[in-house]
Amino acid sequence: MTHEYDYLVLGSGIAGLIFALQVSRRGKVAVISKSDLYDCNTDHAQGGIAAVLDATDSFAEHIEDTFSAGASLGKKQVISQIIEQGPKLIQYLIDLGTDFTRRDDNYDSRLENLSLTMEGGHTHRRVAYAADSTGHQIMEALIKNCRDNPNIDIYENRIAIDLITQHHVANDLGFIPGISCWGAYVLDSVTHQVDIFKAHKTMLATGGASQIYSHNTNPDVATGDGMAMARLAGGRLANMEFVQFHPTAFWSPEGDTFLISEAVRGEGAILRLSDGSTFMENYHPKGNLAPRDVVSRAIDSELKRRGEKFCWLDATKIPADHLNIHFPYIGSRLKERGIDFTREPIPVAPAAHYFCGGVIATIDGLTDIRNLFAAGEVACTGLHGANRLASNSLLEALVTAYNAANHPYIEEKVVFPKIPQWRLMGDFNENEWVVISHNREIIGTIMQGYVGIRRSRRLLKYALSRMENIYNEINNFYQHNSVRREVVETRNMAVIAIAVIRSALSRKESRGAHYLIDNPQRDDLHYLHDTII
Repeated sequence: MTHEYDYLVLGSGIAGLIFALQVSRRGKVAVISKSDLYDCNTDHAQGGIAAVLDATDSFAEHIEDTFSAGASLGKKQVISQIIEQGPKLIQYLIDLGTDFTRRDDNYDSRLENLSLTMEGGHTHRRVAYAADSTGHQIMEALIKNCRDNPNIDIYENRIAIDLITQHHVANDLGFIPGISCWGAYVLDSVTHQVDIFKAHKTMLATGGASQIYSHNTNPDVATGDGMAMARLAGGRLANMEFVQFHPTAFWSPEGDTFLISEAVRGEGAILRLSDGSTFMENYHPKGNLAPRDVVSRAIDSELKRRGEKFCWLDATKIPADHLNIHFPYIGSRLKERGIDFTREPIPVAPAAHYFCGGVIATIDGLTDIRNLFAAGEVACTGLHGANRLASNSLLEALVTAYNAANHPYIEEKVVFPKIPQWRLMGDFNENEWVVISHNREIIGTIMQGYVGIRRSRRLLKYALSRMENIYNEINNFYQHNSVRREVVETRNMAVIAIAVIRSALSRKESRGAHYLIDNPQRDDLHYLHDTII
């Protein structure tokens, strides 16, 4: 079946839905969600969204904090433009119905009345939040507005397989120079039918790829689909070696991982080793509020030195009422596991969390491929550099998606070529399914063991050899079987894992979220540049 829209949105997080709402004023929009609309990284975001919202703060300080946390690899002009748009667009979220926590509940959610918290790497309280479920509150407002909008059609439980480009069409009228996108082939995960979604403009808002690591904080849908599709279509990726590990993910022997927000440390929680001693003061002047890459490496070093699997996050010195009011979601998740964080410490360990790199895009979402935009974690705009400053992710997604939807280029129409139906490959071979299920698990194991917080060139080369073989096995299965969601995801995971490893091998220094034991120092003379694939 063929669907035709003015705008196609792949992904249903903050970037995708902001874009959909804005462009719906200009035409019909299709939103493709791999699962349900809430199943995305935005909904999992606890801490908040960073912006200059207090008279004692300044754009200059937020810019410097972002640049410093990014190990001097961020783009100053990009950082400035995104940060300066922050307050206006947080007000836009409020106008859409986002219920941020306020200083005084008797007053409206005006910017000056928002309660602000502190997170690692920041020099001011500038993180607006909604208790510890900020992302969920934003999603509730955006989803309601999208569902109420007659110009937006929502398709859940569907996954984009490929962007429709010159690779798929017959050039019988002559060659079309460059690469253009005319929509996507989309698989219905329930019926296994593949439909054509034609669109004049397509937005990649598919989020990150931390599922390529066995220990991560992301939902199951974060398999790097948009990054992989852009790469396979001929788009460039940047800075894929900079995978940020969140320092404080809940640890359990069963591997039941969920995020313990950085804001808990912002309110006074302290990291401790098994003997009760503190250690962050030995690694950074800001101690427990050092940038994420520093805290994650510190924890990793201490645990490996001691042969232990987790440390403790101690919030017991924070008044219990304050903890319960500010962090109700975390408190409830911990109580399900028999932990009262007002009385006892939380077992934590670093886990893969966020991709600072991605599809090269401008702050207006423009990519290498005509008619294709990208925003959110899937994109690399130059804001984060080598390491993301806490709570800048929602800010970037919000600003870039809003800018993309209001760029003059968005109204340009295209002439669609003749797009063939998806090539069906016959029956799905259940006997060979182990190729997918087994390799998906192996990808996570290899990346966790060899491409984690501390890397060596020897193990990176070993990982690359293994991963290229795995990709060939998956691709062979993909070429000879009818398509399934798990097959597409595993292909994408292998593509992105290889991109991460190759990028890591090309950077022979340590910077931000990339730490190489062979070259533990930063080398501004030779590596103060982006890694482009």
